[in-house]
Amino acid sequence: MGSIDRFINTASSPLDANLWTSLGLPLKPRNWSRQQVSGLLRVLLPAEQGGTEDRPALRHQLSSAFLAGVAEAQDAQMLRPRGSLVTDSIAQARMLMKNRAASQTDRAWHAFLAGARAAGAFDTPAAANEAERFNLFIRQPFTESGESQQQLVAGVLAMISHHDSQAQPFRYLTGCQAESAETFRQSFEAKTGERFTPQAFRAHRLEMLSQADAFINIRVGMSESSAFELSYHVFRGACTPVLFLVWKHAPIKTTLLREMDNLCDVTYLEFEHPAELAPGISEFFRRCGR
Repeated sequence: MGSIDRFINTASSPLDANLWTSLGLPLKPRNWSRQQVSGLLRVLLPAEQGGTEDRPALRHQLSSAFLAGVAEAQDAQMLRPRGSLVTDSIAQARMLMKNRAASQTDRAWHAFLAGARAAGAFDTPAAANEAERFNLFIRQPFTESGESQQQLVAGVLAMISHHDSQAQPFRYLTGCQAESAETFRQSFEAKTGERFTPQAFRAHRLEMLSQADAFINIRVGMSESSAFELSYHVFRGACTPVLFLVWKHAPIKTTLLREMDNLCDVTYLEFEHPAELAPGISEFFRRCGR
């Protein structure tokens, strides 16, 4: 028996009827017609090619159908519209496929993590009207940033915060405070309780980056670390949409950071004053599905 078959055989065993109530989740069973299921699977699964007898492909389709049923049941428990998780899975797959430099193993890992986060009602059972948060990773210059750059970053952060909403509030993975070369180490130690070292700081940043629904790079000066984190995000990380907010007096001179459209979903906006960014930021978040 293959691994998929063992998984299906084990996962389809009867569940304790009291599981949902013991977790504090509402029990809202839904019924599905054969027509509804067929329509859902037509969206999820590719069309058959000439009635092939490729048994691994057929097993993949059946296991996908099984997991689509799990997703639909989870949508019901989370009081979300039908097809929400299936639709999210397709969107995540399309996004991950844009990262042409990543291996399929890496893509699969991040697809799994995205699915686990999307179905995360087991961690903290949410009220029916509680919104799912949008994880923002905001990169700003640290070691080369002085007071004037810090003020510019504060203005840009204020423009970003204007697009926060109750429907899907921001979760600021990296905080929403403008930092400088004089403050970022202390801020790290206050947030994590760890002593600042390059290793500890890097591990913390990459852990935050792995959760990002969007990567925003505020460029008001040179930052080598920004290039490192961006490269990790695109070639090793989740490769979610990227937004460059570039001050006109600190243009991108590095050729490898320009025209990255073939590698990821990327938007470049230039500004003189932070207020000029409002329409572009709004459009970026609209395309992110907010």
